[in-house]
Amino acid sequence: MAEQPKYLQVAETLRREIADGLFQDGEKLMTEETLRDRFGVSRQTVRQAIALLEDDGLVDRLRGSGTYVRHGVRKHQGAIRVGVVTTYISDYIFPEIVRGIETVLSESGIVMTLSATYNNPVAERKILERTIEGQVDGLIIEGVRTAYEMANADCFRRLAERNIPVLFMNGAYEKMQNIPFLVMDDYEGGRQAAEVLLERGYRRPAGMFKTDDLQGRERARGLLEGAQGQGVEIPEKRMLWFGTEHRLDVMATPEGQAFADMLASGEADCVVCYNDTFASAVLQEMEARKIPVPEKLGIISFDNSSYARLARPRLTSFQHPQETFGEAVARKMLRMIDGRKEESEKMPWHLVEGESLPRVNRK
Repeated sequence: MAEQPKYLQVAETLRREIADGLFQDGEKLMTEETLRDRFGVSRQTVRQAIALLEDDGLVDRLRGSGTYVRHGVRKHQGAIRVGVVTTYISDYIFPEIVRGIETVLSESGIVMTLSATYNNPVAERKILERTIEGQVDGLIIEGVRTAYEMANADCFRRLAERNIPVLFMNGAYEKMQNIPFLVMDDYEGGRQAAEVLLERGYRRPAGMFKTDDLQGRERARGLLEGAQGQGVEIPEKRMLWFGTEHRLDVMATPEGQAFADMLASGEADCVVCYNDTFASAVLQEMEARKIPVPEKLGIISFDNSSYARLARPRLTSFQHPQETFGEAVARKMLRMIDGRKEESEKMPWHLVEGESLPRVNRK
């Protein structure tokens, strides 16, 4: 493989140093003469490298004064392009989220590219590497298995070195607080679920949650702590934990069948589900076992998707704003592309009443 041209090597080194904070915004960069001596290159090579940093919006050159580090707006070559990466595209709530993003971006004349990771870190890396090599002016991405150690931190670092704005949506990595996010307030959603079911008379709640993303862990934590705060403990035997690999068959696994046995026995009087997909799976399992819902088991869920609306009985579920959420994500990215600093945000859940969690008077 041919050696990288000198001006690219110089530019890459300076990008890394700027990303590492060696040069702060507003600070004067080394003079051309100092850079030439440091890297052992010609004045023209230094100027080519600085021009690349200027195109990336990392520096400003002021005639007669020098070059200053100043994170600003990248120079756009033709149409502005934004990459959108979700875990899934065509199922569940994702089409509505993508529709909201696309509506806002297209109104601003921005070209959107869409990819899916299927919640796989290897697929995420391939997409990120293509993004770094391609021509994008911003990246909206849903993190992969966010409850685990981050596998692709180096790719996000390289995006930062090129001053490409990145925004996490739905799921964000705990250790990447330097990248803003827009997510649902999952802990508060779990806490609200505990509050609702206890206020309606349920005293033996169960829960089923994904363990490989922060959404699941935070909803579970909110439920457990919310119930405990009102004097109700949820023992481990009434909790079902599962990962992405069982998103389509969790109730058929040995753990899922043991959980269903527990629900059917009456040990739990209601169950809080990670989302409507899994709530529907519980509903089908109870129907197969001839356990009537909600007469013998209440169900409350998250997202208020089509699964909730089509279920019989209709699911009581917390509303994910979906298309509105996507629009808010896109507007946040537009401001970032314009060079504005964005803060992370959590959106609230709102309960949509169905028929699966009526008020009861159970002991």
